[in-house]
Amino acid sequence: MGAKQLVSTIQEVETHENDPTTERGDDPWNTFHDEFGGLGKRLKDTYRKAASANGPSEEEIKEAFGTLMGAWDQVAESVTTALKDPEVRERLKAAVSSFASAVGNTISELGDELREDEPAPGGQHVPDEAGEVG
Repeated sequence: MGAKQLVSTIQEVETHENDPTTERGDDPWNTFHDEFGGLGKRLKDTYRKAASANGPSEEEIKEAFGTLMGAWDQVAESVTTALKDPEVRERLKAAVSSFASAVGNTISELGDELREDEPAPGGQHVPDEAGEVG
């Protein structure tokens, strides 16, 4: 007797936010994914509503996209040429380093603020660096 083969179609289905069939746990990356996914969907829906009411036609969008692609090609070519210059590369490294430091500092400050606002287990607020409860 031969093996049975199950034949069916795959259909994309939206799941509920709290899908009990998946074990997601309290992983902060899952929470991040869910929050930004929801935000992206909301922004997309808002844009579609605004565009359908008084936005450009599909032909105008295609023309604008073609213009943007041509401009992007020019920018990419200019950046490629500029990055061959050692001085430009050094300045870029310094700028990226400064940017990374600024972003890191901002994230640290935000984390501190979030920890101050979040009650500790048992309902008590967590003390800040100075030992004060926010």
